[in-house]
Amino acid sequence: MKEKIRVLHVITRLVAGGADENTLATVQGLDKSFYQVDLLIGGQSDFVFASQSTGVRLITLAELVRDPSPINDGIALCKLMRLIRKGRYHIVHTHTAKAGILGRLAGFLCNTPLVIHTLHGSTFHDSLHPLRSRFYRLLERLVARATTQFVSVGEDLREIYLDARIGQSDRYITIRSGFELERFQLQRSEVAERGRRMRDSLGIPAQHPLAGTVGRLEKRKGHVYFLQAACQVVKHLPDTVFLIAGDGPASRDLMLQTHTLGIEKNVRFLGYRYDIEDVMAAMDVFVLTSLWEGLPRVLVQAAALGKPIVSFDSEGVREVVIDGDNGFVLPLRDVQGLGERIIELMKDRPAAGRMGERGRALVTADWDVATMVQRISDLYKHLLLRKGITFEPFS
Repeated sequence: MKEKIRVLHVITRLVAGGADENTLATVQGLDKSFYQVDLLIGGQSDFVFASQSTGVRLITLAELVRDPSPINDGIALCKLMRLIRKGRYHIVHTHTAKAGILGRLAGFLCNTPLVIHTLHGSTFHDSLHPLRSRFYRLLERLVARATTQFVSVGEDLREIYLDARIGQSDRYITIRSGFELERFQLQRSEVAERGRRMRDSLGIPAQHPLAGTVGRLEKRKGHVYFLQAACQVVKHLPDTVFLIAGDGPASRDLMLQTHTLGIEKNVRFLGYRYDIEDVMAAMDVFVLTSLWEGLPRVLVQAAALGKPIVSFDSEGVREVVIDGDNGFVLPLRDVQGLGERIIELMKDRPAAGRMGERGRALVTADWDVATMVQRISDLYKHLLLRKGITFEPFS
């Protein structure tokens, strides 16, 4: 085939988060001598963040929204089908729940050769009402019939979907959600220096214990539990500072919670940061309180920087954190256990340092963004060849 492979990526909304950064890295990283890449995003996207999508055509579909809306969903499906027919795409690759349903249906109905869906997290997690969770599970089973291949960012997530009888095991492949590994795999001296500079910029004395978390400020990230644990820690270690890096709809409520708990002087809200490796470098302990995840990349980033981790036991966590080895894993919503483990690490810095070093050893090239993009490209080529579609690169 003397033409480029035409690929359409579809995501419900593009905001600052793991699934979104994964999608953005994929569309930017694919070899443009092989691929013509378009990225379709919903109307609730952060268009400043989306503007980073250089090298690809950005398409906005206002009717593609996160919440259920029969009218919007019907319009979005029709417009997606028109767009796919006009673009004559070889591959439709979807991300996140709503885009995953509508995009796969549209691709299937338009006879697109390959319809691929990346699982960034579960759509039917335990935090949902049982009836809603059951409905999403049934919907996923139906749309699985329109799916050529599932890409899971973690093994735990793959098993959750297979246990729910969504698709067949031979249609799943695990490809780690990659990031710029070299930004985080720094020498210990460099981590210490960056951490010192960050503390100085934030006015945090070197001797004050510092715990932090990174993530979009929304309910599922469990920041309320992080703050409750912070309240517990401050009672024992009153100089402890807690950093929250990220932005989102829960920001105001979380700030109010710090005042309710009386810890507003101990907590710093940093907003969205582009220098997240420097923010993490300043931390003594990294904390994750998500109630559900796909595979939390921030844990890998923290481990690469040599930080001990305290985390709730959401999906994918145990693929990064070995309980008692490079961190601690607690049951969901176990605020008391979370606080106790943070205090334990703060009081025993040598043990915390040894945990962090063991975490460094777990981070391999599998997590690098270049590895992720190459594996996705290899998957595309393999599946296209199975369909009898061959191609040549353009010089």
